[in-house]
Amino acid sequence: MKILLINTVNLEANGISTFIINIAKQLVNKNLDVTILAPNEVDSNLMKSLKNDGIHLKEISGRSSNLINYFIKLKRYLSYEKFDVVHVNGNSTTMAIELLAAKLAGVKLRIAHSHNTTTEHLFVNKLLRPIFEYSVNGRLACNDAAGKWLFKRKKFSIIRNGIDLDKYKYSLEQRKKIREKLGIKSNQKLLGHIGYFNYQKNQIFLVHVLKMLPNDYKLIFIGEGDDLENVKAEVDKYNLKDRIIFTGNITNVSDYLSAIDLFLLPSRFEGQPFVLIESSASGLKNIVSDRVSVETNLCKNNIYVNLTNIDAWVNAIKEATVSDRYECCLKYSSILKNRGYDNYKNVYKVLNFYRKML
Repeated sequence: MKILLINTVNLEANGISTFIINIAKQLVNKNLDVTILAPNEVDSNLMKSLKNDGIHLKEISGRSSNLINYFIKLKRYLSYEKFDVVHVNGNSTTMAIELLAAKLAGVKLRIAHSHNTTTEHLFVNKLLRPIFEYSVNGRLACNDAAGKWLFKRKKFSIIRNGIDLDKYKYSLEQRKKIREKLGIKSNQKLLGHIGYFNYQKNQIFLVHVLKMLPNDYKLIFIGEGDDLENVKAEVDKYNLKDRIIFTGNITNVSDYLSAIDLFLLPSRFEGQPFVLIESSASGLKNIVSDRVSVETNLCKNNIYVNLTNIDAWVNAIKEATVSDRYECCLKYSSILKNRGYDNYKNVYKVLNFYRKML
């Protein structure tokens, strides 16, 4: 079986990319021919990592800047390579671009995989709906809410956002090491956020929350993105540089989760965010926007707070108790495994779906 996993957003540090790379690694371990297609120039370190794992990589740029050229190149590539499966990952019916190219190229199984519960491009989403429905013949979603958003009343299957649960186990050793590196004292509380800096993730909201908290609270942002400089400007505006840490993209996220006391997610919308699964596997409590589906409360460790009420966020953070991390880590990891969020089991569900649909 020859499989192409397409990312409709840049292949970098984000949730969809995490899913694609995790699944690709597991499929390769099943001796399958797997290629990832990225709409951007991929970082050399990531490119090397994929190659070492036996995953092929194809870059076709222009999805955002020159769509016609992107479509022509993609269709030509698909016609030449003759994939059995084209598995497109995204948030909306804009996946019709890749699905139509696959249909015209004669690809038998053309999957749309929904990873979110809305889009920033609602008009385009409505406009492309007919082409999307014409081209797709396999429907997957990260959870029920994401599936109903994209597929409406059509039947779809759910593939959980599985992770390597052992990798995210809480480590006291790493906690001490990272906190020392960051200059966090034992009596200080470290709030954490991981995500691509953009409108959806709404990081600027957390700057406003932090300025209302006592000085013993600090905040760490992990990630990069289009809105990063705007958030940094807001930090400067309120003189919070000594209380807010920016790490950029990092490869040892699990170590930093061990160092954090409370995880914050102020998103305007989400599907099934990997960061909540990862933070839960590390035994953390999560303060989450009420715009995020309660379906994400897998371990009953999320506290949902009104996104328009900064005072409510401040109070929720102050009142959140820090439980025994070892105990919570074991408990939450067991729950996640039983609920299908183990990456090693996930690949069988994906593979069975491919085989059933072909």
